[in-house]
Amino acid sequence: SFLSTCALVFCRFKKYKQAGSHSNSFRLTNGRSDETESQSVPLLARSPSTNRKYPPILIDKLEEEMNRRMADDNKLFREEFNALPVCPIQASCDAASKEENKEKNRYVNILPYDHSRVHLLSLEGVPDSDFINASFINGYQEKNKFIAAQGPKEETVNDFWRMIWEQNTITIVMVTNLKERKECKCAQYWPDQGCWTYGNIRVSVEDVVVLVDYTIRKFCIQQVGDVSGKKPQRLITQFHFTSWPDFGVPFTPIGMLKFLKKVKNCNPQYAGPIVVHCSAGVGRTGTFIVIDAMLDMMAVESKVDVFGFVTRIRAQRCQMVQTDMQYVFIFQALLEHYLYGDTELEVTSLENHLTKLGAPAPGAGCNGLEAEFKKLTSVKIQNDKMRTGNLHANMKKNRVTQIIPCDVEEKLVLEEIIMFKLCKNRRVVFVCHSLFPLPPFPVRHRATVRKMHT
Repeated sequence: SFLSTCALVFCRFKKYKQAGSHSNSFRLTNGRSDETESQSVPLLARSPSTNRKYPPILIDKLEEEMNRRMADDNKLFREEFNALPVCPIQASCDAASKEENKEKNRYVNILPYDHSRVHLLSLEGVPDSDFINASFINGYQEKNKFIAAQGPKEETVNDFWRMIWEQNTITIVMVTNLKERKECKCAQYWPDQGCWTYGNIRVSVEDVVVLVDYTIRKFCIQQVGDVSGKKPQRLITQFHFTSWPDFGVPFTPIGMLKFLKKVKNCNPQYAGPIVVHCSAGVGRTGTFIVIDAMLDMMAVESKVDVFGFVTRIRAQRCQMVQTDMQYVFIFQALLEHYLYGDTELEVTSLENHLTKLGAPAPGAGCNGLEAEFKKLTSVKIQNDKMRTGNLHANMKKNRVTQIIPCDVEEKLVLEEIIMFKLCKNRRVVFVCHSLFPLPPFPVRHRATVRKMHT
């Protein structure tokens, strides 16, 4: 009967749910199961993958390999990412799991391994004061080049500055905003102006430079209560990348590459580890570290080994490079650097650079300026970045059908009645606060006029 069939289906569904709750929950390395979803990092479900090997890629084959992996909606990239071991070794998280330290962890399923965690100097009379949710991470041929840390909580800001002082860190890399989608991602651990004391570390703001993709802050820090006066002040530089969207990646790797170059040029040889943090200290943090290491490998060996390097650093901290989008973004950044290099120039060197570009380019059959322009014409934008402009309802608004604005750069407005997106074919250029779109033609004059009145 119908009722008996429904009862059978319900029983099977209940049994399936019970089985799924045991098999699909994320189990921490100390055996605790993560049951507090609001305090945990969402982890992507992994599809079964083969034990296929992913060897290093020669840089002159990088573009070819990128295109092959991106075919069929990044199918091979997803397979490669899913083949990464979640935890390559059996590692314990005993210190992070102690009752006294639970409040120090921002997410219950992102805990540092005991063998690679950063140990703070213990405070007298304070149990477990040596713990902070941070892990040492190797760079390319450099042991413990980085410290990957979670974004400080209000309760751990003092510990964060203790770590900076004790590890002789000179450079901090922050790849999250304080709030994203109204959710607190990181406590503000620095004063907006003047100075503030965090525990026994006094932090004063020396300089702030705000740029398009990132902000550079310089802090002077000093240990308070130093009667001997033997511990001098230290200058700390914080590089804060502000153009990384939550649950995504930057639209282009150009800003990140310029940002990374600034970081590399800032950190001196004698300095301690570079502290890199986002919110959990695994996704964006891992992405930044992998790009840095692979650029170094590219310069020395003319090849990259993204799969191998991510595997190795996951043995030092769980979930490093958290999503397949971040994994693809690493390759995009490496290819961008290989194809176009560093094109940023000081104004004082512009004249000499133009002189060099006027000379014949080796093996190009043209001068350097023409060769550089040809590189620009080879830049490809995926069709999924231009979906709005390619909609049938919007095609008649494009003066030249081969020139379609990217979704991230187009100006979208709502039509009063039918409420669908009007695509206005405009590339936005700000010069002295002026807006220069393509000239309007009749089919879109209403939208243009409405824009002028808003």
